[in-house]
Amino acid sequence: GGFRFPGAVTMIAADPSGLLTTAEAARLAGVARSTLRDWRRKGYLAPQGLDALGYPLHSAEAVRAAELKAQAKGIQASGIDPRQLRGRAA
Repeated sequence: GGFRFPGAVTMIAADPSGLLTTAEAARLAGVARSTLRDWRRKGYLAPQGLDALGYPLHSAEAVRAAELKAQAKGIQASGIDPRQLRGRAA
């Protein structure tokens, strides 16, 4: 089965478990792989499994939850909600 985030393409995980590699999860979320590693370091994202080489695997749901948590923390830290800035001239 594939995974779908609103407004994103459907992606089928290469891993037979249906879990995503860091690269796949980053592509799905539209962020850099280093961002996912940062989310893991900050405790926003925990691996749901490991591949045959010991690299972390993630569910699409866990990636989405980490993305929402990172957004909320960013809004809390800056006091600026980027959703309120859309449509305004920079």
